[in-house]
Amino acid sequence: MKTKYVMIRGLAFSEESDMKTLSDYAKQGWILQGISGGFLYKLKKDTPQDLVYSLDYQINADEEYFTIFKEAGWQKVVSVENQMHIFSAQAGTKPIYSDGQSEIDKYISVRNTTKRGTIYSLIAGIVIIALLALSLFAARPIFLILFGFLIIDMIIFTFNFMPYLAYNSRIKQIKKYGKLNDMDDKKRLGKINLFIGITFTVLGILYLNESKYSAIIFILLGIINIFASINSYKKYKKSL
Repeated sequence: MKTKYVMIRGLAFSEESDMKTLSDYAKQGWILQGISGGFLYKLKKDTPQDLVYSLDYQINADEEYFTIFKEAGWQKVVSVENQMHIFSAQAGTKPIYSDGQSEIDKYISVRNTTKRGTIYSLIAGIVIIALLALSLFAARPIFLILFGFLIIDMIIFTFNFMPYLAYNSRIKQIKKYGKLNDMDDKKRLGKINLFIGITFTVLGILYLNESKYSAIIFILLGIINIFASINSYKKYKKSL
């Protein structure tokens, strides 16, 4: 059976776009089977189907949770770390969330999780920076080790802070307009890509004196994200 892999564009930033993309692939006979490596949708060739996909967040989901969705016509396709779940249903099935308040509830728990991750990594970063300053005077040999920890912490911070902003933005948008739309996805994704691109570029520059190989990888990732940001912004402007 043929297999295709499609890049996940960041479910916190482009949920609607990704779900529509999966539906479009299903109409061509490419059906979602799972997620590979945390960054790729795994699709398998099958009979073309008119499917819609929906994403939900539920930490430590149990059988009762999945039964409720099944009875409503939604079949679980894949779960990630038993807290993020993608369901599929035939086109025309009643949406999982049919009102604004229930959709807000969907994002609150995951927003709070990324908020905690942001706070913890920020505190850790402040501590590491303080230790770096002290190491310059008292323990220079451990400076590079601490610097390495700081780089790791910056990455953890970025991958918590940016999703937190995205989820918080979604909640505010639903409260204000009562719904989300694909064009806001593109605008939000463009901002996120720009921030990540700048962050990776800065990390690459900081790494130039330590590891040119790592520096080049970070800079390339930065450039890719900056170009992706420009592309998302162009699509958003074209839609206006």
